Amino acid sequence: MKRKLSAFLAAVLIISLFVVTAGASDAYQSGDIPIGSSNEVLMVGTIVPSIMSVTMPTYVPFHVSRTVEGDNKVISPRITMTNNSSVPVSLDVIYTAVDLSNLQGTSWATGPEVGENQIALGFQMETQANQMPSTLNQTTWLKANTQEDISIMSLTAYGSGTMYVVGTLGNAVPENNTFSVIPTFVVRQA
Repeated sequence: MKRKLSAFLAAVLIISLFVVTAGASDAYQSGDIPIGSSNEVLMVGTIVPSIMSVTMPTYVPFHVSRTVEGDNKVISPRITMTNNSSVPVSLDVIYTAVDLSNLQGTSWATGPEVGENQIALGFQMETQANQMPSTLNQTTWLKANTQEDISIMSLTAYGSGTMYVVGTLGNAVPENNTFSVIPTFVVRQA
């Protein structure tokens, strides 16, 4: 009986030492040095706003004529937008001021379908290098003299994109007159 009791006590002693050793591994080691009175580290983060810079033209001349072949009746230069920022951006139009006062009897349409006395313009991304679009597919149409929030283009960090002015006009819209379209662009972090 003494032998069984001795073996039992030896087993309890070994298990006790194992539990104490295992529990000590979760605590400080002999070489650990506590930091501060509560052993906590204060971490402070700062949000730094990204500086967004986009280069775009301030003046884009274009011509509209029924004699232009294809659905797109606009001749426009390439409009290149360059993101000079380290973050991706989106270019949105929030308002388009349209003055058709020199085109008597003409009204604005949000294409591609226009009536006899209507005109519609928008932007289309370049799909073939250095070639104006001949169709109106994938055009982002502008609304006249009203608040809007339409995405025109997204640019990667330090990237660029090219688009054209596209549009159409009805058969009764007078030619050989000028009109103005002034979209207000907003640059947002994408």
